[in-house]
Amino acid sequence: MLGLGRDKKPLRIAYGRLFHEANAHSPVLTEVEDFVRMHHLEGAALEAATTLRGTELKSFMPHAELTGFRAAARLAGKVTCVPLQSSLAVPGGPLSRACFEELCAGLLTRIEAALAEPEGLDGVYLALHGSMQVDGLDEAPEALLLRRVRALVGAKVALAVSYDLHANLSSGLVDPVDVLVAYRTNPHWDLFPTGYRAGKRLVAMLRGAIAPVSAWRKLPIVIGGGNTIDFLSPMNGVFRFMKALEKDPRVVSASLFMVHPYTTAEHLGWAVHVSTNGDRALAESLADKLADRVWQERDVDLPPMFGVNEALEEARGSLARKLGPVTLIDCDDVVGAGAPGGNTRIVRALLAKDSGLRAFVPLHDPQLVEDLRDVREGETRDVVFRGTPGYGAPEVQATVTLVRRTTTDSGNTLRLDAGKVHVVVCDRAPLPIHPSFWEVVGLSARDADVIVQKNFFHYRMFYAAISFKHVPVVSAGATSFDAVRNATYVVPMVPATRLADWRASDLVLRRKKSAPPAEPAVAAPL
Repeated sequence: MLGLGRDKKPLRIAYGRLFHEANAHSPVLTEVEDFVRMHHLEGAALEAATTLRGTELKSFMPHAELTGFRAAARLAGKVTCVPLQSSLAVPGGPLSRACFEELCAGLLTRIEAALAEPEGLDGVYLALHGSMQVDGLDEAPEALLLRRVRALVGAKVALAVSYDLHANLSSGLVDPVDVLVAYRTNPHWDLFPTGYRAGKRLVAMLRGAIAPVSAWRKLPIVIGGGNTIDFLSPMNGVFRFMKALEKDPRVVSASLFMVHPYTTAEHLGWAVHVSTNGDRALAESLADKLADRVWQERDVDLPPMFGVNEALEEARGSLARKLGPVTLIDCDDVVGAGAPGGNTRIVRALLAKDSGLRAFVPLHDPQLVEDLRDVREGETRDVVFRGTPGYGAPEVQATVTLVRRTTTDSGNTLRLDAGKVHVVVCDRAPLPIHPSFWEVVGLSARDADVIVQKNFFHYRMFYAAISFKHVPVVSAGATSFDAVRNATYVVPMVPATRLADWRASDLVLRRKKSAPPAEPAVAAPL
């Protein structure tokens, strides 16, 4: 059991967030306005949102990391929490440099102000992603932010950070940090517990109950572990292994990072991190053991993928359709992994032949929204679906009726009906992670035969009682697994290459060694 120390001296800890998962293959940069639309809170507004009665992430999750952190601080007693700034945007293209600098400046200015107050600061907690990318910036943005924070607060102020499970761990994300934890679930439902764990460990450190030291390893894996859902085989065994490690009272935390592979970071790869209470040798030993356990699942492949027409045939013949809609996961255009959501290929297939399926399809198409600006509800028009500008999606001609016009989290939104095909067109990236996405345009998810998702896993939390069959579809977009397999890396990578061991590559990926590993690699069948 992690103690909080006998000395309950008063503490003052600042907390904030800068959270974004970037996709380098998206043609659309992420700007400050994208954060403001999704989630951007400062000072007193952030303080109010992160109480148990508040709503931290509107339209997504009422209680997330920062609320969890404050809960830990409250239970610890005599901890004053200082709200900084919290910014989160839907995954998308890299941040513009101006966007990054403005958001960083907001956090740093507030930290500086807190330090200048008579009480100063004892600690800082930040909720970060770990796979952010900034246009024109060669290093990890979170690493630059942490370096700036550490330079500002000095060595005497403790720094705790939580990361997404899909962070791309690097020395810049590890070295400046005293307490490091990560999500434990995929889909990610444990945001509140993650912040709670970070807060509890930070307070324990500041009160002298623990002295965290850490070790980490980097594995030459960009895709592995099957579907990587935490409660399903094979990864459920890995997560049980980490929880067992933390039962040892000498262990502070154990974390796994199944990297977001759609960035252009040079030293990409899965990683593990272990922190112990002052025992560096134990941390090194357990990091090796955890890496070995994760490595066992490297060659477990993804579920079978279907072409668009094959997926429609699969849905038509599925008995599960009698219980609820079949979900077509547009794996190559996943907005939840930073794609723009403007891939028209599934729309084209649905309209090319009468499948007999009632289909709900989200689509990013700002030009079409503009083209229909003056069309009234109930009117019919000949239109061209073009998708995201610059995305290379095929143009699709159709005759549609504009049934509903509204404004949603995805921007200006139109429901366009072409027979049984209902296309919800948005001028921002659409993310139908919750059935309410369809309800606001007059559709009920239960009435569909097929629903197209732009998310790998997270939607399942909200459709668990509605959809019972999930069909992965390949469609040539920004989140293509083939693009990941065929990319060039500094070392041979799983799954494109079969490797017997991870250790030589680890030294390169952690930049402990500049030469590529000498181990012979065997090409894996694709």
